[in-house]
Amino acid sequence: MEKAIITFVKAPLPGTVKTRLQADMGAEKTLEIYKSFVSEVTSLCAGLRGMDKFLGCTPTKNNDFLRQIARKCNMKTFNQRGNDLGKKIVNAFRDHFKKGYTEIVLIGSDSPTIPKEYIRRAFHDLKKNDFVFGPCCDGGLYLIGVKKKIEPAIFKNIPWDTAEVMNLTLQNLYDLNIRFSMLPFWYDVDNIDDLRFLRLHLKYLNKNLPV
Repeated sequence: MEKAIITFVKAPLPGTVKTRLQADMGAEKTLEIYKSFVSEVTSLCAGLRGMDKFLGCTPTKNNDFLRQIARKCNMKTFNQRGNDLGKKIVNAFRDHFKKGYTEIVLIGSDSPTIPKEYIRRAFHDLKKNDFVFGPCCDGGLYLIGVKKKIEPAIFKNIPWDTAEVMNLTLQNLYDLNIRFSMLPFWYDVDNIDDLRFLRLHLKYLNKNLPV
């Protein structure tokens, strides 16, 4: 198998996930929402064919909920390595390229309605490009895909969890002369306004998600 999809997740511990949302929803309800996001995104990945699936966990993969998700969705687990998100992303790609994968796509759990076809398109785009990313409406990224080798400088001086992530990543790609493609914009859910939109969007999609 040459293709792999990695989903980055956090162990669902009270007070450590979706902290901006927690300010309005409270720790317990936020934890339930986060678990529903993880369940939705991993179920989507489980339905993809022709690739191995991995769950990149922080701070540890030794969590009952994550173990249950991994078993249900046939995903292998590993611990994220690095002291910031950029280093964790680079290490995840490096480690799995060393395992023999040549096309790897990484997503998070903040975009529970990400279209499956966007993930398929990311792998398709890697046939002709070395890098692909999915831009978020708030200036972040919802997907990163790399072929054969990761260039750490792509993520140099990126202030993660800010609206500058997309612009600075784009600038780095141009500076490094890396062939890349960009997927359609999508949204993630970080705060109460995002959650309100998600609920309305789910209604439009006629889809149930416990949020």
